[in-house]
Amino acid sequence: MWILVLEHAMKVVERILKHRILQQIDIDAMHFGFVKGKGTTDANFIVRQMQEKFTAKGKKPYFRFVDLEKAFDWVLR
Repeated sequence: MWILVLEHAMKVVERILKHRILQQIDIDAMHFGFVKGKGTTDANFIVRQMQEKFTAKGKKPYFRFVDLEKAFDWVLR
């Protein structure tokens, strides 16, 4: 019984903290990771459009991708 009460209480605390954090920060419109309503499909579409526009102008597009998960795995904390 007490375990269930604690689980529900923690969910309430988590929602309150999330609400307070979201009031303090500003998520940029270009942020695609873990944002409701946005996904990698949107980011891939934008990259494809940029590639087509550069190619149409006769320019060579250069893209650089950084895998932050792997980058942070190597950092000693």
